Amino acid sequence: MTLPTSVMVECPFCRQETLHEVLSGKIGGKAQTVLDSTVKCRECGQVHHSLMKAEKPIDVPVIISWLDKSTRSSVCLGPDEAVSVDDEVMCGEEPVLVTSIESKGARVKRAKVRDIETVWGKRYSKVRVPFSVNHLGKSYAEHVLAVPDEEFYIGDIINLGNHEVVIHSIKIADKSLRTGGAAARDIVRVYASRVRKTST
Repeated sequence: MTLPTSVMVECPFCRQETLHEVLSGKIGGKAQTVLDSTVKCRECGQVHHSLMKAEKPIDVPVIISWLDKSTRSSVCLGPDEAVSVDDEVMCGEEPVLVTSIESKGARVKRAKVRDIETVWGKRYSKVRVPFSVNHLGKSYAEHVLAVPDEEFYIGDIINLGNHEVVIHSIKIADKSLRTGGAAARDIVRVYASRVRKTST
C-alpha cells in the first residue's frame, strides 16, 4: 500500500478537520491499516504528527449467475460499507447486480460488509429481455440480450430469431406501457407481433 499524498485529519491548531499534506510517514498493521505520518495543515500551515487507523478491506465471496451458469468471484470492500439488494458492484471489470445477500445465516436485503457471508448477483454487462410474440393467434416466448441502458420503444421493429417483430406493449414493474419506451434493465416482458411481409 502506497503512502497517500494528503489526508483529512483534525488539526490541533485550527481545531477543525482539514486537508493535510503528508510530508513523511509509514504504513503498517495486520488487522488494521495504520498510517503513522508527519503532516502539514493546508489551512494554517502548521506541521504535526498524525496516527490514523482504518480496518483493512475484506474480500466478499460473490456467486454470479448468467443465463443457466454460475461462477464464483469476489469483491473487495471496507468492513463498514453496506451492500443492498439491487446495488451494482464491480467484480474485476465485470458489473454485477446484487440479487441476494446472506448474513449471519439468513437472507437479508442489506448488511454491512463485515457481516456478509455471501453475495449473489447476476452479470450486468448484458440483461435478458423476455419477449412474448403473437403470430396467427398463438404466442411463443423469445428473448434478446441487451445492455442495461438500451431502450425499447412501442412501435420498434426488431429482428428476433429469423423474423421481424413489432413491439406493441412493454410491461415494467408496476404498469404496462402502450406508448413511449423503457430501458432493458426495467423491462419485465415485451409483447410483440410478427411483422407481415407484403409483396409489391
